[in-house]
Amino acid sequence: MATSTVREASVEGPHHVEGVVDVDGVSVRYVDSGPRDEAAEDGTARPPIVLVHGTGGSIERDYGFLLPLLASRQRVVALDFARPEPPSDRLTLGHLERQVVAACEAVLPGRSVTLVGYSLGAVVATAVAAHRPDLADRLVTVAGWARTDTQQKLRNGVWRRLRTENSAALPSYMAFCALGGPFLAQATLEQLAPLLQHGTLDEFLDLQMALNESIDITDLLGRVRATTLVIGCAHDQMVPVRHSKALFGAIPDARYTEISSGHAVVFERPAQLVQIIDRFNADPDRHPAGSLIPEARV
Repeated sequence: MATSTVREASVEGPHHVEGVVDVDGVSVRYVDSGPRDEAAEDGTARPPIVLVHGTGGSIERDYGFLLPLLASRQRVVALDFARPEPPSDRLTLGHLERQVVAACEAVLPGRSVTLVGYSLGAVVATAVAAHRPDLADRLVTVAGWARTDTQQKLRNGVWRRLRTENSAALPSYMAFCALGGPFLAQATLEQLAPLLQHGTLDEFLDLQMALNESIDITDLLGRVRATTLVIGCAHDQMVPVRHSKALFGAIPDARYTEISSGHAVVFERPAQLVQIIDRFNADPDRHPAGSLIPEARV
């Protein structure tokens, strides 16, 4: 059974609160933008959004730009994945699914939500939507995938070798893989310096990378009943856009759009991503299932 504790949040926002929910022996941190059950400024009422971050990410790292912007129009909850206890040498998708469900049930009991998952978070959110249709009324996947392929395994293998060797080249390699070619063509190394300072390299990150290599949720996709928007990133080298197209083809009530970005779309195109998510959450049936939605421009 999950229990929660609430305190004031350090995340920017006038009404944000921070708390923890206990699940599987660990405390999972969350941030809640606060109740917004009334209609937004544009007159539309939107369900709460739950943000699920990617590999090695966090609320601040992956959603520092998106959360406050999305929270201006609807309630937003975001959580940080936590390493299960007792420590083991294996992380499962089920561990992360239970953390998402526990946060939803603690902060938004009895509410249907819009799950928004980025990268590994998209895999987790899709699995939650398949297993808990009562919880996930809407689903947005950003740079997600259903089954790890050889290209991904090769990249992960290089990452693991550099990590094992404690190579100084690892941050540059990660930035090279995460950022799109057009973005890199216009950026200087000085401008990229903040991105080359990666977050903590620890055992939990190692476990997430190992999980990435074994992903296969293809059998779950047909069970997703949520109204779904699949967002692919046209210049993604980490999770090539074909994976998003495969999700679009396999999830029954899905529509698809692309952003001209690399995998790190939350850094490259945050305003465009906010616009797309916000419009979908306001009117998910604006485009029927099977639609190819032209890329939004901001």
